[in-house]
Amino acid sequence: MFYRLFFLLFFVFTNFLYSAPQKMVAAAYKNKTIRRPVIVLDAGHGGRDQGAKIRYPYLEEKKLTLSATLYTKKYLEQLGYKVILTRTKDYFIPLQKRADVANSAKAELFVSIHFNSCPNKIAHGIEIYYHNSLENKNKSKNSQNLASCVLSDVIKKTNARSRGVRSGKFCVIRETKMPAILVEAGFLTNPQERDNIRKAAYLEKISLGIAQGVESFIKKYS
Repeated sequence: MFYRLFFLLFFVFTNFLYSAPQKMVAAAYKNKTIRRPVIVLDAGHGGRDQGAKIRYPYLEEKKLTLSATLYTKKYLEQLGYKVILTRTKDYFIPLQKRADVANSAKAELFVSIHFNSCPNKIAHGIEIYYHNSLENKNKSKNSQNLASCVLSDVIKKTNARSRGVRSGKFCVIRETKMPAILVEAGFLTNPQERDNIRKAAYLEKISLGIAQGVESFIKKYS
C-alpha cells in the first residue's frame, strides 16, 4: 500500500514539473504581441491607366501588376507581415495618393510593382528603382539596400537576367517617407519574357522573390 501511494505521488509530482513550464511558455507566447512591420504594396497603373499594352497576345500591364501584388501580399502575410494595398481592383489611383496611403499608414516599407516595355524587343530582365534623395540620405540608403535584397531574391526565384538596381525619380518612390522601391519585373515586349510573365506560376515566383527579399532586408538591416 505504501509503495503504491509513493508511486502515485511521484507520478503526480513529475507530471506537474513537466506540464507547468509548458503551460507557462504557451501562455507567454499567447500574451506576447510581436509587432511585424507594415508593408504597403502598390500595383502599378489601373483603370484608365493601362500601362504597357500588348495587342497579341493581348496583355495589359495593369492586370498583371495586380495579380503579382496579390500574390506578394499572400506571401508576406504568411511571413507574418501586415500588408496594405494601394488598390485591390482595376481602378485608377493618382500617383500622389498612392504615396499618401503609405505615409498615412506610417508603413515601414513601400513596394511598387510594374512590368517593363521597350521598342527594342531584345531588351529583357528585371530592374529595381529607388529614389536617390539628397535631402534624406538615410531613406535613400535604406531604399537602395531594400532594392538590392529584393532583386537578389527575385533573380534567384526566376533565373531572369538582372538589370541591376537603379536610381529614379518616380513619384511613388520620391514622395514616400519610408524606404521605397519600384520593381520592373520583366519586359512585356520581349517574346520569351512575355510568355513567362503570362503564366501564373512565374508570377508567383516573382512575388515570392519580392516577399523573401523584403524579409531578407528586415533581418539584415532592422
